[in-house]
Amino acid sequence: MPEETDESEPVYLDLADTLELCAAIIDCTPAQAAEQLRDRGGLESALGRPRNYALYQDADLALQAATLAHGIAESQTFLDANKRLALVAMLTFLEVNGSRVNATDPELASWILDLAADTTPEQLADRLRPRLMPA
Repeated sequence: MPEETDESEPVYLDLADTLELCAAIIDCTPAQAAEQLRDRGGLESALGRPRNYALYQDADLALQAATLAHGIAESQTFLDANKRLALVAMLTFLEVNGSRVNATDPELASWILDLAADTTPEQLADRLRPRLMPA
């Protein structure tokens, strides 16, 4: 008998997904992106944050996406493109889970840059929620 799955479980990005996203951002192969990775454990920790928030804080999709972006931007695990990767990973996570953000590129960039100025994942999630639309 096939094992029953929980369809409400979000799709989470993994290391391979993130290397592909980083490669697209810096115009290289995923293997070359991996060579730019300073701290694999730090990246894996950042990638695990959305699931942890979902399990232990009953986080909605917006907060999970915000914790992902915050974790990547904060951890600075790549030599370059950490903030860009944080934004792309957040948007990708939302899209694969059926949502997109109705915001301009300058707004999105500002939200990610604000993470460096002490914006919390909760504050970023508050910005995301009213802007989420079905993908």
